[in-house]
Amino acid sequence: MLKQIALLLFIGCTISTSAQETINTDPVGGVYITGQFVGAANQTIYLGNQNMGGVRQPFYSVKADSTGQFKLSYQIPFADYYFLKFENGQILHMILHGNDTLKIYGDVRNVLDISNFIYSEESEAMNQFVSEHAKFKRFQDSLSYVVRVDPLKADEVNAYFQPIAEGFYAKRNKFINTYSNSGAVVVTLNAIDQEKEWTLYTTVVDLLGKSYGSSPTVQNIINQTEARKKELEARKFLEPGNLAKEIALPNTEGDTMRLSDLKGKVVLIDFWASWCRPCRGENPNVVKMYKKYKDDGFTVFSVSMDNSAEKWKAAIEQDGLVWPNHVSDLKGWQCAAGIDYLVKSIPFTVLIDKEGKIIGTNIRGEALQTHLKAIFGH
Repeated sequence: MLKQIALLLFIGCTISTSAQETINTDPVGGVYITGQFVGAANQTIYLGNQNMGGVRQPFYSVKADSTGQFKLSYQIPFADYYFLKFENGQILHMILHGNDTLKIYGDVRNVLDISNFIYSEESEAMNQFVSEHAKFKRFQDSLSYVVRVDPLKADEVNAYFQPIAEGFYAKRNKFINTYSNSGAVVVTLNAIDQEKEWTLYTTVVDLLGKSYGSSPTVQNIINQTEARKKELEARKFLEPGNLAKEIALPNTEGDTMRLSDLKGKVVLIDFWASWCRPCRGENPNVVKMYKKYKDDGFTVFSVSMDNSAEKWKAAIEQDGLVWPNHVSDLKGWQCAAGIDYLVKSIPFTVLIDKEGKIIGTNIRGEALQTHLKAIFGH
């Protein structure tokens, strides 16, 4: 799916700089951080904050001595999540409230796994969870690669992965319970699937608001979560069981074609475009499903988000999209049907039953095969 993504270890996927509020810059108190890092002899150690330049522009620095020892004193402008950045690019995260005194010892070759915080248990726990989550994601990605190379191993890989995933999520939930009164739970947000675990996600955001609500980072997370809640409310019409909205657009010949004309068939409404690589990559699977189930009463209603009629028609031909239901007003992202269905990224699909009621959204790949097999029995 075509989306934009940001990254800064534990807060990157939850914070968008464009959504940040005006920050209070009145100092909340001094912080005094001392420590020693193996491998940091005579190196510069940087102090930074996501809301004050981010990881690329730390706002303060100190020089470690020949043994890797350092002393850092600074008046922070607000309680928030800060980080120490080392010359090799590694980052260690901290929760600072103002008037903090911390001692940190570690190894710059692997600061997440080899570091010890004195006087800040929550910061140490936070970094440990970031490390565990990163290892879990690497393992998950490696198994996903195995399946991409050999799809026939999917069942075997899933059976192997499931208990490992359950173990990690049990640790995640224990972490949330243990640090429910601390800003440290922010690190669990990237380990929560918002689509499948929205209630848990909002629970953690509520905890952050109560425990660390003065943090600009937390305030941004709360604002984005509220915006997401409004979006979900607006998308309720897409919930299973609701009647799909009518779509009436010109087909490739310029004649108006309506979604309601297909009543009596199971229909996959497929929002796509000739320029969308993920869409084009999914097309062979859709073609396969169409050919397998078209005689059972399955069809596809393709809604193009193209601007060019030539490119739209050429893509239909090139990808062998042999069903007759192709429509577009050639207005790109301003496509009337796209606006009606709140399409923000593509491919986006809506599977509807013979009565025109929604079965589900974003059903693609193996999920589409599974749904159609359940519907038609083969």
